Amino acid sequence: MTQRMLFFTGWLCLTLAGGPVAAQQEGPALEAALSKAYANWREAMIQKNPQAWAGAITTFRQTTIRNEIVSNKEAFPAAVFAAPGEPPKTDGMRLIEAEAKGTTAHLVYFGKIDGGKDTPDASEVLMKLKFGLEGGRWRYDSARVTDLDSSPEVLKALREGKKPDLLDAPEFTPPGKMPPAPPLCRVPDFKGGLKLQSTGYETQVLMNGFTYDPVENDLDQQLVLGGLVAGQNEVTLRIRPVAPPDGQKPVVRIRLYKIDLTKPEQPAIEVLRWESPATGAPKEVTLPFIVR
Repeated sequence: MTQRMLFFTGWLCLTLAGGPVAAQQEGPALEAALSKAYANWREAMIQKNPQAWAGAITTFRQTTIRNEIVSNKEAFPAAVFAAPGEPPKTDGMRLIEAEAKGTTAHLVYFGKIDGGKDTPDASEVLMKLKFGLEGGRWRYDSARVTDLDSSPEVLKALREGKKPDLLDAPEFTPPGKMPPAPPLCRVPDFKGGLKLQSTGYETQVLMNGFTYDPVENDLDQQLVLGGLVAGQNEVTLRIRPVAPPDGQKPVVRIRLYKIDLTKPEQPAIEVLRWESPATGAPKEVTLPFIVR
């Protein structure tokens, strides 16, 4: 069973007004409110309406998607609506669950996703639509699709109209609170990418005011939020030793790359290369570098 996160991109740099949290809704009232929130977002996407989109999606998701668009050196807000096709309809799917906890909620559907007439026949999946409560009303956040091809027992139960135990798992329980919106990233001169190897260490990257998830005994590749600017840049690593995999030497390696989209024929250019000393990695290191 695999899961796919669908953000259905879109963001408008507008501040959403705060307000009192509405009373907790349940049952048909909750289902109706969440369905309306999704329909508002979907219509805004179809109509390519930035103002309507800004009012239909959570602040967290707005900011996250805006930062990714800007960091990729794409046009904003045009890139919000650049994806082909339409957001999925829910009419042909069966609602399995409508649940709210705190200021978060979800709708879970079972069936085949209808992405429009040009999409191929799809397998039966679980589609979870996530929402956040802001300004006294629900706003759409994102969707997660769970493929069921490798879970025949779950698929059988759903086809029989039963509610599988899977829906009691943490990933199918609203967390209760939306994460805070990240800061707005700067508009960079260049798109940037980083590659990190962290073996025998847990390593966390801090750059441009953003803290990335720690990497432990693994390889990671990331878009640099806020990209790179011409001139002085810097990245900080926070490093904690852990047990390495059997037979592997502890080491931290990081590479940073400048990606000049005005020169598509030119590969990414390495602008920083660092490796931890053989005597051991420091607890923290800040690495300045110049981009030309």
